[in-house]
Amino acid sequence: MRNYYSFSLASIIAIALAAPAFAQEQPVVAAVADREGVISYTPADFAAARPNTALDMIQRLPGFTFDGGEQVRGFAGAAGNVLIDGQRPTIKTDSLSDTLGRITISQVERIEVIRGSVPGIDMQGQTVVANVIRKKTDTFQQVFGARSFLFAKTGKTIPGWNYQATRRVGDHQFEFGINRGVSMDDSVGTGWRTTVDPATGNLDLYENARTEGDGFSHSIRGNYKGPQLGGTFSLNGLLSADEFKNEQRFIAPTVSDKNYVSRSANKRGELGVNYVTSLTPELEWETLGLFKLSNGTLDATGLVADLTGADPASSQLFQIEAEAGERIGRTVLRYKMSPELSFEGGGEIAYNYRDQQVALDLNGATIALDASDVLVEELRGEAFGQASWRPSKEWSLEAGIRVERSKIEQSGDIQKSRSFTYPKPRVLVSWSPNETDQLRLRIEREVGQLDFQQFASEVDLNSGQQSTGNSDLEPSKSWVYEAAYEKRFWEGAAAVLTLRHEDVSDVSDLYPRRVQVDTDNDGVLETVYVEGPGNIGKGTNDALLFTLTLPLAKLGLEGGELKVDTMWQNSEVTDPLTGEKRRFSEQRPEKINVNFRQDLPELNLTFGLGWFGGWRESYYQGATIENLKLRDFFNSFVEWKPDPGFTLRAELNNFDAYSFDIERRVYGGPRDVNPLAYIENERRNSQVLGLLSARWTFN
Repeated sequence: MRNYYSFSLASIIAIALAAPAFAQEQPVVAAVADREGVISYTPADFAAARPNTALDMIQRLPGFTFDGGEQVRGFAGAAGNVLIDGQRPTIKTDSLSDTLGRITISQVERIEVIRGSVPGIDMQGQTVVANVIRKKTDTFQQVFGARSFLFAKTGKTIPGWNYQATRRVGDHQFEFGINRGVSMDDSVGTGWRTTVDPATGNLDLYENARTEGDGFSHSIRGNYKGPQLGGTFSLNGLLSADEFKNEQRFIAPTVSDKNYVSRSANKRGELGVNYVTSLTPELEWETLGLFKLSNGTLDATGLVADLTGADPASSQLFQIEAEAGERIGRTVLRYKMSPELSFEGGGEIAYNYRDQQVALDLNGATIALDASDVLVEELRGEAFGQASWRPSKEWSLEAGIRVERSKIEQSGDIQKSRSFTYPKPRVLVSWSPNETDQLRLRIEREVGQLDFQQFASEVDLNSGQQSTGNSDLEPSKSWVYEAAYEKRFWEGAAAVLTLRHEDVSDVSDLYPRRVQVDTDNDGVLETVYVEGPGNIGKGTNDALLFTLTLPLAKLGLEGGELKVDTMWQNSEVTDPLTGEKRRFSEQRPEKINVNFRQDLPELNLTFGLGWFGGWRESYYQGATIENLKLRDFFNSFVEWKPDPGFTLRAELNNFDAYSFDIERRVYGGPRDVNPLAYIENERRNSQVLGLLSARWTFN
């Protein structure tokens, strides 16, 4: 199927190059700042904060919460809530935040916040989007940045750097960049782990614990955008490689020494092309193609030494080797009948695959795993259409439907072929009784995506938990009902309250199940208990979200600003083992972020203090319930910008060092019919973490 359905970007480019025969004029960036439902901000509005990039401006927008999009297959479903010159970047591996972070403030003409819907603007399925409009002046600009994490307890540093160059000549823009990125697991540190007998409460084992996780990435990219063949043509390319290492060690003096190490390495390449042209003054055509390829490995080892000398040391090795690819073609027609009414329609076709092999060894002997060699391929097509109508300055309506048809084939250890068809209607209504208030109502059917990695088995050496691949997975489906009320007040203040209800079918969760297999090839089926991902039926989820942007000048603190971002949610589904109601696995019931920042323009300084309320989540496995909890913590920063070409920033995070707790309640077998065997508690105490960064801009 991979070769049969594979298509190249050449055909997409050929279609784009044929467009000039129909084109009349090059499209221009949508200018909607004078329309209802749009609020425009210029760099001058943020002068006191001295932002460096478009991302800095986005993060300061009143009442706007940045959404970088999802890492999912296809193009439409991966959209974030920020456009650049009225369009999405035609690349997926490079994050939206990174793209915005490379647009310097000197390149930004204005940012438009579009609320509800506006005819002629692709809202990307969002209720609110921001549109970054860049200047068209000739420029050549270079930016170099350097930064390093510093761990206070261990003294370890993780340095990174980046360089970018941007050249604009008329309407032609060229970009080039190289980067060494850094990453780390901020929940690591030193602590302890205990094992307790639930029947007696006796402490069976006490272990000292140490965990550490960090890595790096290297990337090179290039972009071009400009007028070609009667339209606007853009080309984006990216090559990247990354590595990450995680270590966990547990020592019980005179009893045992357990050491678990995992190393992952990935290489990725991506090429995207986009062409937009005006066929008539009212009709615009956009077509794009995208090609992605990646391969990666994971090597996880476990070494357990018996310090009593009673048993020999044991070793485990779990390995993953995978290759994945994606090819996307998409075309859209947009017809603007009038300033109040527009239509758009089109289609998308995508081919995706993941070829994965896994292996497990115990003391040098191979352990057989189900679904250890899996190739999953998907051919997916989607047709869509929508209309945007603003009958008056108070009201706007957006209605549309997408119909998705996909075929998934699995080969290797398991041979299976399935097809799915899902209609996905959407309606968004906005009412603005005045210039400061807006009510938004949304009804939409959302369909999740399958994670192809869940079709293969996986093993966690530390916990001993094995997840068996599930070839019968289906995407979860939800009817979403949402109401949001936005209130703008004072100068630059905004509050948004959102209520959301979701009726979910085929909830994707952990699904312990009993299956009939012939384990010894004697022709007789035996009942075997397996754990892994699966669909566990119908569920609901309710969420309350509140955001607040509050400038404090009216309270006597000129240049001060408070931002609050909160979410509370509660889900319910029937546990497939016990039959009891519980929350979805992995769901975090609440999120609370409070950030204060103070601009001191006379000193070229900005400083800030933030508080994050922590999180908790649970995983309901077949013989284990795992509860994770991260305690609240503080962060702070000071930024000095003596001139437009230089910025120095220092951050101090976790200065009230938080703890990360893991509780594992382990049963003697399936937890619906077996008693609790033991309780394992682990605590990791974080380190104070510093970050020092510098940025130089050369014009």
